[in-house]
Amino acid sequence: MNLQKNTHYLVMGVMGLGVIAPASSFADTLGPYVSGMGGVNWVAEQDLNQNDLDFVEMEFNQPLHSGFATGLALGWRFPVGLRPEVELSYRRNTLTQFNHRVYEGGGSIDGKGEEEATSLMANLWYDVTNLPDPLSRFTPYVGGGLGYAVLTITGLEAGGVEFGDTHRDTVSAWQLGTGVAYELSEHWSMSLDYRYFKTSEAHFGNIQGLPQGDVQTEYNAQSLMLGLRYWL
Repeated sequence: MNLQKNTHYLVMGVMGLGVIAPASSFADTLGPYVSGMGGVNWVAEQDLNQNDLDFVEMEFNQPLHSGFATGLALGWRFPVGLRPEVELSYRRNTLTQFNHRVYEGGGSIDGKGEEEATSLMANLWYDVTNLPDPLSRFTPYVGGGLGYAVLTITGLEAGGVEFGDTHRDTVSAWQLGTGVAYELSEHWSMSLDYRYFKTSEAHFGNIQGLPQGDVQTEYNAQSLMLGLRYWL
């Protein structure tokens, strides 16, 4: 009930800002900006591979239960609508179950653990500007980015068996994104942002409780976030 009330107050506040903001065009807002965002994060089922064998599938709790994403960005908007940006982001989800357990003859079992992805991305967005009234305060955008991510898995456990403490690797990453920004005032805008994020294969080496061999996996996530942008 409190969450519903807080969400209602937030929406009403944003609408109020939009009403009192001066009628300027978002297309006139150029130059540097900083932004922050946060929201929910979905992680696809994730295979662990060892010796060319997908020996188990990790399934994660999904929003709104445990998955979230957050990020900070610094960028610059040019008159042609291009918006290069550097983004630092963080995603986390908790593991709920292990499926397709090849070493145990198949089947599923409840699991524990957390997976985190901390990334540094160089993005390039394209803003669609100069929409006609009454949409002139809205600016849709599309684009993507390249960079690196630190993928970390901690506290893996199934059936009372622990699989080491922390497993970590730094891998290349890419993302595609789209969204729409709404101008609140001369310096502030709010956005709704979608990201599809994927890494290359991470290598965790030998893991306690498993046969010898490099354990590998790929991270694949989707995020839906609210953002707040300040034009300097």
